[in-house]
Amino acid sequence: MSRPIMSWRIPFLSSSLLVVSSAALAAGFQWHSESASWTEPAGASAATTAESLVTPEYFGLQAVKLWDFDGRTCSMQVDQSSLNAPSARPLDAVRFCEPKQTQAWKRADLGTGHFVTAISVCTAQGKGERPAVHGIELWGASIDANGKLKPAKSSAKLELTSCQKWSPKRSCPAGSVATGIRAHLGDAESGAHGFALRCHAVKVAG
Repeated sequence: MSRPIMSWRIPFLSSSLLVVSSAALAAGFQWHSESASWTEPAGASAATTAESLVTPEYFGLQAVKLWDFDGRTCSMQVDQSSLNAPSARPLDAVRFCEPKQTQAWKRADLGTGHFVTAISVCTAQGKGERPAVHGIELWGASIDANGKLKPAKSSAKLELTSCQKWSPKRSCPAGSVATGIRAHLGDAESGAHGFALRCHAVKVAG
């Protein structure tokens, strides 16, 4: 008698899970367009800036890629991902300065289903050092079925040449995810000096 019972229970549980999953996807999440805010820069601020922004109201930042041109952070590219389904895709790269001899890149990725909520940058240490960025660390969160943010268990970090001293963490407001990044720029000899996040509060669509 035990076998017929088991053969009925397994399909029943699977169907229940499918119904819950479909309901969660049908609800959908997006961000409040009127809730936009910017964090203070991680690192140094500057009068000259460059931005990479998500435009659809149902995408957030998942990853950041930085290029090192001869010891200068001279280009960035962010990956956006849907708040409702795995769909990471890169935005156009933004370049601040040109390579002279060498170039290399590294990427900090929070992983599928996680969105950036905070950032820190790494600089060289010592007197007379330019306040140039030589690395970043990202913190993030996933979104539960009720639209609440659940912090990720670990951060994502990249370190370029001369990464020695980490700045204080700059965080989005509670309940918000990053939807853009602003690079604060020095001259062409030093590249990026800091990064700030554009943040939006998450809500149930509709």
